[in-house]
Parts: sequence; C-alpha cells; structure tokens
Amino acid sequence: MSHQSGIQVSEDLAKTFADAVATGNTRSIRISIVNESLEATGTTPVESSLEQDYTKITDFFEPATPAYVLVRLDEKDTKGGYNWLFLCYVPDNAKVRDKMLYASTRASLTKSLGDSHFTDSVYGTAESELNWDGYKKHLAHKKADAPLTQRERELAEIKLAEAKAVSDYQGTTTRKTFAPGLTFPMADNVLEALGDLKKSKDDRAHNFVSLYLEKETIELDKAANVPANQVHSTLAADAPRFTFYLLEHNGTESLVFIYTCPSSSKIRERMLYSSSKANVINAADSQLDLKVVKKLETSDIADLTEEYLVEEVSSATNAAPAQGIVGQRVQMLSGQRQGQFSRPMAPGRRRPVANTTTAPASQD
Repeated sequence: MSHQSGIQVSEDLAKTFADAVATGNTRSIRISIVNESLEATGTTPVESSLEQDYTKITDFFEPATPAYVLVRLDEKDTKGGYNWLFLCYVPDNAKVRDKMLYASTRASLTKSLGDSHFTDSVYGTAESELNWDGYKKHLAHKKADAPLTQRERELAEIKLAEAKAVSDYQGTTTRKTFAPGLTFPMADNVLEALGDLKKSKDDRAHNFVSLYLEKETIELDKAANVPANQVHSTLAADAPRFTFYLLEHNGTESLVFIYTCPSSSKIRERMLYSSSKANVINAADSQLDLKVVKKLETSDIADLTEEYLVEEVSSATNAAPAQGIVGQRVQMLSGQRQGQFSRPMAPGRRRPVANTTTAPASQD
C-alpha cells in the first residue's frame, strides 16, 4: 500500500511535456496543483546553455508557493533523447496542506510522465537550494563519493548493463519497482527536522531526529543534540521508533538509521514499523538527499552504546561502499542478502566474527 494524494496529471500537462520531449525546444516547465489537478503553469524556451537559461527558471519560485519544475538538461540518453532534471520546491512558510500535497504527489507525477526521462532530482525549501549555485553544489555532493577500485568499477558496469538490458526488454513504459512495504507521508515538521541534518555542525540545531507512526503519518517524536554515549538513554524505551543520528567518529560524521522495536511493543506496531522502515529511508533519500551510511535495528536500546555505534559505522565506512549499485552488487556476490539491518548483540553474548555484520531478517 502506498500513500498517494490521488491528484492526476492533466491532459494539457501531459501534452505539454510530450511536445517538450519530442522537440527538445523547451528548457523548463513549472507544474502546480490547481483544482486537484497537476497543471503546467509556465514554460521557458531553450535559448542558450543550461547555465544561462537557468537564471529564468528561478523566476518560477515564489516565497510561499510550492511548485515542481522540470528542467531539460543538455545531455542526451543512449536513445538520443534529452535527460530531464526534476526540481521540487516546497518553501518552509507554505501552508501545511500544500506541503503534504506536494510531498505525496511527487512520485505519481514523475511516474505518469515517465520515470525514465528524469535522471536526477533536487528537493529544496529555499530558492538558494535550487538556483544555479544550489544545483552545482548538489552535483558536487553527488561526485564526492569515495573513489572506486577497479573491481568496484567492474561491478558497477555489470549492474548498469543488467539494468539497461531489463529496460530494453521491458520498454520505457514499464512500471518501475519501488521498495516493498508500506509508505506513509512525512509531516512537515519531520521534513524540516531531517533537512536540518544536511547543514554543517555549526549551523544545524540538532544531530538526532526520532520519528513515530501516528494515523498513517510519520510524525516527529524528538529532535535534539545527543552525544553518542546518550543515544540509548534518549530513545523511547516503550515503543518503536525510527531514528536518524549523525555520529561523529574519526574526525567525520556519518548518518545512521536506527530502528528500535522493544519486545513489549504491540503486534500491530511491530508489523507497521517493520514494513515501513525501508520506505522511511527511501523518503529521506529521495526528498531530502539524506544518505544513510549504516542501518541498525534492535529490540533492546541498551545495546546501542557509543562503542557499538562507532564500531559498526567505522566498519561500514572503511569497507567497500555499502550504498548504491556497487554496494548492492558487492553484497549480492558475497552471499549476503540485500536490505538487511545490522543488529546489536545482547549484553553478555559473544560478538560475531569481524566480517559478519548482518543478522538474519527480522521475524516480526
């Protein structure tokens, strides 16, 4: 089950985008939700390079009005069509209902227009995050990943070749597969709290964001500055929680996702949280570009000591990249199942050998 707004692409918007793809003469299309429908509310033509045309795109951003903007890039795909950039602008001072509508409609918009057209996306709450400088910072962040070894490059090429083969066989209109499980929208204060984690240490208000499920919505439980040795004492001890935590170690910071589900939790809670944890991570990634370095889960928060957190994150950052297509391929080739979470060992138990960091999938 996925939580969508039910708002559909209008015939006019579908035709506008189809014409833009066919001719390649349209640089950008602004899309707004008008009378419960997705409508094209502005376009700009291709006049020069992307950088020069981009200045006109920022005119679409109004201080308190969310909008989607589709931007035609100058690069082409293997079939000769132009790639497109998807911008999602949801200002902090927009109405709560508008924030929720634009957040829950984003996926259905790109799917209706054709996911294959969009090679990149940027989510922003301020014009500065989506203007040309903001876009360049986004690209620089994407390129800042650790350099790949020759073996990792080979695995990446294998994965890309496999994906292309599947795409060529199924056709571009085939519905893409998304993460299984339940998907619930994030409340506006959740997006704000998680977005703060992208800021530098001196500029952000917190490094710990705890979330809970309430009436099919991801709600904010707590946002605070928490030392690593106090994480276990800050988490709720009597109910499940999803927590994003910036851990300082070895002179750097890594984002950790922690799923805690006490043994005393109700069966329905255990099922809901277990089924939706993957999509909470996906939402943070797709909507806010938050990259989780390590995923952990436990039924006993006392297990989450500073020593354990540092050990797990250090092993993840020192090993081959555990995210993206290369990391997934490495896990598959090494015999580990994808999507698993590392579980802390209960106190007093013997720890596994160094190269065993994932546990059997949860039976909850």
